[in-house]
Amino acid sequence: MKKHSQSPSPRGKSSRNQRENPEGVSILKRSKTKLSSSPSPNRKSPAQKTPKKKVRASQQDASFEFEKPTPATPSPKKSPSKRKGPAGDSTSFLEQTPESLSQISSIMPPDETMMSGQHSPSKKRRQSSTTLHASVTDETMELAVQYARGEPDGADQSLHQQKSPKKSKAARALQDIPEVEEEGSGTKLHNKENSTMVAQKASCMKLPLQKAGKKLKSIKTLNGKNKVLSTKVKRNFDKTLPDETLVPKKPKLTWKEKRTERKMVRNNYGLITSAKGVWEELRRQKLTDEKRKELCKTLHDKVQGKVKELAVVHDSARIIQCLVQYGGPDFRAAIMEEVQPHIAYLSKNKYGKFIVRKMLKYGTKSQRSAVINGFHGCMRKLIRHREASDIVNYAYNEFANASQRLFLLEEFYGPAFTMFRTQSTRSLDDILVEQPDKKDMIMNNLREALLPLIDKQILTLPMVHKIFHDFFRYADTKLQKDMTEALRESLIHMVHTREGARVAMGCMWNGSAKDRKVIVKSLKGHVIKMCKEEMGHMVMLSIFDSVDDTVLVQKVLLDEIMKGIGELIHDVHGRKVLTYLLVRRDQRFFCPDITQVLQQGDVNVTSKKDPAMRAQELRDYVSDALLNYLTENAIELLSNSHTSLIIPLILSHASGNTAAALDALAQTVVSSSDPSYTGTGKTEDRKLSLVEDPAAHITLKKILACDRELMHQGKEALFSVALLNAADATTYKAWVASNRGCFILITLFEVENAQVNQTLMCQLKPLKKYLNKMTFKGAEILLRKLDGEQGSKASKKPLEISL
Repeated sequence: MKKHSQSPSPRGKSSRNQRENPEGVSILKRSKTKLSSSPSPNRKSPAQKTPKKKVRASQQDASFEFEKPTPATPSPKKSPSKRKGPAGDSTSFLEQTPESLSQISSIMPPDETMMSGQHSPSKKRRQSSTTLHASVTDETMELAVQYARGEPDGADQSLHQQKSPKKSKAARALQDIPEVEEEGSGTKLHNKENSTMVAQKASCMKLPLQKAGKKLKSIKTLNGKNKVLSTKVKRNFDKTLPDETLVPKKPKLTWKEKRTERKMVRNNYGLITSAKGVWEELRRQKLTDEKRKELCKTLHDKVQGKVKELAVVHDSARIIQCLVQYGGPDFRAAIMEEVQPHIAYLSKNKYGKFIVRKMLKYGTKSQRSAVINGFHGCMRKLIRHREASDIVNYAYNEFANASQRLFLLEEFYGPAFTMFRTQSTRSLDDILVEQPDKKDMIMNNLREALLPLIDKQILTLPMVHKIFHDFFRYADTKLQKDMTEALRESLIHMVHTREGARVAMGCMWNGSAKDRKVIVKSLKGHVIKMCKEEMGHMVMLSIFDSVDDTVLVQKVLLDEIMKGIGELIHDVHGRKVLTYLLVRRDQRFFCPDITQVLQQGDVNVTSKKDPAMRAQELRDYVSDALLNYLTENAIELLSNSHTSLIIPLILSHASGNTAAALDALAQTVVSSSDPSYTGTGKTEDRKLSLVEDPAAHITLKKILACDRELMHQGKEALFSVALLNAADATTYKAWVASNRGCFILITLFEVENAQVNQTLMCQLKPLKKYLNKMTFKGAEILLRKLDGEQGSKASKKPLEISL
């Protein structure tokens, strides 16, 4: 009997997932009997099979091999020998299968050797003699167990056991042919049985051929049908189809038509379209009052109840604005009733904010108050919103009174002032007087509310400047320094209002040297504009007073100022900046209020340099530029009543050589006394010289009065000397012929310069006969000067007149 071996895995290794019978592989499975013919000489042995046609061993053991016998000479087969049982019966043990477990146990009792488990040399000889008996007993045991309890344990050898392949009908028919019995050495076949076997084999051979014929016939039939179908399809394709170019296409829409289609999808399209027609007529300027009222009523009937929906659309929002503007109080009240609960929402909308703006502009006092009250509880959010901040600022600046402004600012002091609102509105000063213990809480809330507002767009609002100003007034030094560090690069956006300028000045005074440097550099490019602003020029003056780094100020600020002298000198605030650089806090040119505000920065701890030295360094830097501009534009400055006032300051306080400027002024004054002079252009009937011009006359007297101070300072360059050196006899005649010209000559005598007096006496003595004929006051005083009568009185009296 062939010994069964475990089936190998595809890779030649035992599979881990294969489960075996714990009692061992069944003997019945191992001893399958093969029904085959004698091996032919051309047939290869199993050992010579190629690896490509290997079959799994488990599959070979699980099924019988079937080989087709050769029809010519069937090979003789030996009949299986009958085994005898242990009692010597001729019947097979397979036919005497026990039916109960008791009979199974009586087949072969267990051996003592098997029970003991010990092996000795004497016992090994017994094992070889009982091998045949044990194999038969084992096979009988298996059949007995199978009959007693069904399938033996381990029948399912593996979860991956493969089923035996199905056999064809012919194979099954050949398998059913009974085997030929073998008797002795020869084989006897009965003729009847032989003919029956041959007929069965022949019929088995016909079955595959008949099946193949039927299949071939069906394939031919299918091909014929396909040919018919293909011819039909070709015939259908032969028919002419309509030309694709003749199919009408959808016309291409213009951008206006596409826009109309998009609008039709939106809500209230029909309502908006019909309301636009009424709006086009209502917005006309030439329209009677009756017709306007009728159109307003028609338009209000259309939009009533949908104002909120229409207010957020760009075209319908204009319709509501027009109704608010031209409608009467009744229509405004009806619209206000629908809009009032949504004031904050509409203020944040790109188009709805204009309706709120119209309500503020055309509404009644109570309606404006209702709009302002609609901001309550949302101020900190609205002020940071890009759209709503404009509306809040518009209401705060244009329509809110003092109490309403304080009401809008209370929310920034803390949530308690928003939730527990009192009837009386109070300022921050009043709150801190009544509740001084809440100062730290209010300052912290202000700091948290103000830090998010440091944005370019938001910092331009005056309302924000007011909040920052309140913070800097009451915050301690540490909080001020922290806020200065956050604001130092954005102060340029706050200097156009009073509170914003005060905040910038506070940052300049309380900031460190680094903060001041950053602030000064942030102003680059905006210096001229700042100097021309009413509040911005105050920030510039505070920089001149506090920054010790004069080199930085000269490079960043003064260079830009010197390039724009012509623009600044014609501006009222720009002239103040130039005047401050020359005379600093002179009370003759700056009112006490401005001086008092600037004095608040004198106590800062950052500035270390002497104020006089700082002012002198700045003055020295701008003197040359101012003198050069005066030399080139003398006639323009003298002929203007505003710009002429700065000429004495430049000549008296500028450091450097003033001779060129004095000569230019003197030559301009003398040339204007020539009869061919075209005049200042102020009057067409009479062309005035600079001596007779009201503004230039006063300026010339002030310049001559400064010569007396310059003489005491030891300066040799005097305007009186330069003027007389440039004048000739014709000039003196022209001056003597006018009242103001005579006063100019009197002022020259009052300089008390010996050289000047001697020159005047020599030039005016020949003109006494003309002075005697003059009746104006100037001629009389000049004659007294020349005659020397009442010289002391005459010298004092003109001095009082000139001042």
